[in-house]
Amino acid sequence: MNEAKPQDGSKVKGYRTLNEKDIANMNRLKEISRQFIAQLDFLNDGENCPRWLAIAKTDMQTACMAACRAVAQPDNDC
Repeated sequence: MNEAKPQDGSKVKGYRTLNEKDIANMNRLKEISRQFIAQLDFLNDGENCPRWLAIAKTDMQTACMAACRAVAQPDNDC
């Protein structure tokens, strides 16, 4: 699992500073995503369709990214 390093004072254009609640919400979303993807990996045992498992994984990653953007609220052009 990757974690962000403490901010060094530089700013990324288009993003706001997240508060503790925002960070907790994003971390919870990411944990839910990790659990779901772990279940998909468990199901990838040769008995289930790997194509649909891959689609499910991609869709979960997309859903997690969209939910995190809902919390982070970056500018529309980011």
